[in-house]
Amino acid sequence: MERGIYFDGWFKHNHCYHPSLPIRTVQMLEDLELYHGTALVWSGMGGGSISLPYLEQEINGPVDLRMRFYGGMSDREFAAECGRRGIKMFGIVFEVQGWEFPAVYDEEGKIAAINLHAQREGHEWYGLREFSQDAHPGAFRTSLKDYYPDGILNSAGERVSDLWEECTTRDLHGRPINAEWVEVKDHEQTAYQMCRNNPVWRDYLKKIIKMQIDGGVQGIQLDECELPMTAITSGGCFCRDCMREFTQYLIGRRKEGKLSSEWDGIDLENFNYKEYLLSNGYDTFPGEAPFFRDYWEYQVCQVRKYFGELADYARSYAMETYGRKILVSGNFYNLQPAYHPIVPKADIIITEMEHSLFRQPYFYRYSAGFAEGRSVIIAENPYGGIIPELVKLLDKGKGYDLYRAFMLEASVYGCNMSVPYGAWMGNTIKDAFWPPRSVTKQIQDFLYEHEDFFPAGPVRGAAVLYSYASNYWRDAHRAGSANGDASESNAAVIEATATDFGNSSVRMPFWDVIRYMSSKNALYDVLMMPDGELRSDDFAAEKLDPYAMVVVPDAPVLTKNQQDILLEYAKKGGRVLVYGRLAEGTKLAEALGEYENVVFVPEEMEQFGPAFEAVYSPVSTAVCTDPRVGMHRFDADGRTFVHLLNYDYDMEEDRVRPVGELEVTLRETAGEVKVWGLDGEVPESEYEVIRKDGEITVKLFDVGVYRVVTF
Repeated sequence: MERGIYFDGWFKHNHCYHPSLPIRTVQMLEDLELYHGTALVWSGMGGGSISLPYLEQEINGPVDLRMRFYGGMSDREFAAECGRRGIKMFGIVFEVQGWEFPAVYDEEGKIAAINLHAQREGHEWYGLREFSQDAHPGAFRTSLKDYYPDGILNSAGERVSDLWEECTTRDLHGRPINAEWVEVKDHEQTAYQMCRNNPVWRDYLKKIIKMQIDGGVQGIQLDECELPMTAITSGGCFCRDCMREFTQYLIGRRKEGKLSSEWDGIDLENFNYKEYLLSNGYDTFPGEAPFFRDYWEYQVCQVRKYFGELADYARSYAMETYGRKILVSGNFYNLQPAYHPIVPKADIIITEMEHSLFRQPYFYRYSAGFAEGRSVIIAENPYGGIIPELVKLLDKGKGYDLYRAFMLEASVYGCNMSVPYGAWMGNTIKDAFWPPRSVTKQIQDFLYEHEDFFPAGPVRGAAVLYSYASNYWRDAHRAGSANGDASESNAAVIEATATDFGNSSVRMPFWDVIRYMSSKNALYDVLMMPDGELRSDDFAAEKLDPYAMVVVPDAPVLTKNQQDILLEYAKKGGRVLVYGRLAEGTKLAEALGEYENVVFVPEEMEQFGPAFEAVYSPVSTAVCTDPRVGMHRFDADGRTFVHLLNYDYDMEEDRVRPVGELEVTLRETAGEVKVWGLDGEVPESEYEVIRKDGEITVKLFDVGVYRVVTF
């Protein structure tokens, strides 16, 4: 298990200013060791989206003497110290952000003030524009000529005089699109969303990656790794490169016979999507724009293509230059469907949640399945969840049990919640998330000392199949995605605890099913089934072998390979529960109907529950029916680990109320029973073991926030 640290390090009671992170110190290294961190995400060398000379100073210094006095370090020095401690520092590439900041210059042309101190009358600017124009060559030790000795050329062979304007995403009317979520409100600063389909920007990103690897990072994290899809909800991107490549994509699809009849009669050789929409009276995007699905799928292909290009570049440069491997990840924000095709290119899955709630085991089970055996590091999000209220509680010395449960839940269900270390609080809240050291240490000590309690591998339960072809479109185009809707309200803790942020106007059978299964403490893994187009179909029959039961939630589209695997599984006697549609236009449902071990349920949750419990009960290997407690089971090397998380948090009492008596019944396990809490092994007087008819029932007393039963 990775033990991630969400390592922004922003200052308490101050705004979180992208993209340059505060200077790193010796004390931070001591904290990382205290928390047993193994991977730092959003962790350093972020200033490249201001300029390459700015990034060079972040990496190499110099560090002000007063900062040295208190242990200040350059990012290069910090990365080296992390490496000596076996900690993987991921250089953060804020690839969607292109910045301009107010700046003041001294008589020698060096920057005397930037951002806060420069917000005064008569200030100038510094950012991508000034860098690419070589407007202030003496601002830093390096300048444009050190990175582009022959200047910058775009895809049309034109000399680029303004990198900021050249590479920004554009709406339908050609206007730049802002990265509003990182622009601190009421400040003079501007961030445009940049377009990775522009080869000029990709080349610039490669220069950032090269500098980070030269600076000694152990990993590269590509933030907003879906760009320019980031801009879709803001009306883009309609830049020249997006339009040109979309046309080429459509021409290729037509040659393959894969365009719908909507395209009949349209001259693709001279087609420009932007001009087509404007000439037909479409003023906003996406709205009701025609061909939006084709455009969206085109951009998914672009994400796969160019994320892969940057990942390959990072790995090859590190190996060819330094003879070492570099890890690559991104910000797989909320594990939206657009990321599924790029999973094979990632070493670790790092995801920023859309909504950070108190109880969401379904999201963690999906995350573990999405990662397909890779480690998952999750970062909380300050919007639309418990985080703003939790930070306020912790500042008052309250909410400790809430924090414990929130941090532990991801590990209980197969992922890792990164420790918020001066973590981001958005662009309006003037604060950073610094949780109490003593409570954080208690959690991290347990995860470190009992890493064997969290083995990887399939559960002894059910497999829930996520048909990408059946789900990606509706998953991507409801009000939000897997973990909630588009609400950005800062809900109170108790409201966030009681609300799932679901969008009831869109039917999402897969999510309904795993939410229900999690509410019943069912053991399940999510298995991803690619569509064969946006990602090649590598689903194999052996993936189903460990499971006594398979659940197929509403899957109207399955590849021929997937149909054959499911039919073969049923033939071997595996239990199959089909909820809703199945491979429409094929004879799969008819063929499966020949087997008594296959059950079909119409798409109504009132019917799914009883049907699921009837099929699952005979194969269930762990039962905990108390609705206040979440349960998950891991098995490895003849050992069993049952994790129990008590969600009964009371706002008035400010604690998780202990469960007086709790029973867990297990099958398919044996051995000596021990029970553990966060502070170590629990005395035998606090539990009772009953063995009968091949089952083991463990009766636990006075169960607090967390217990683990081991065999």
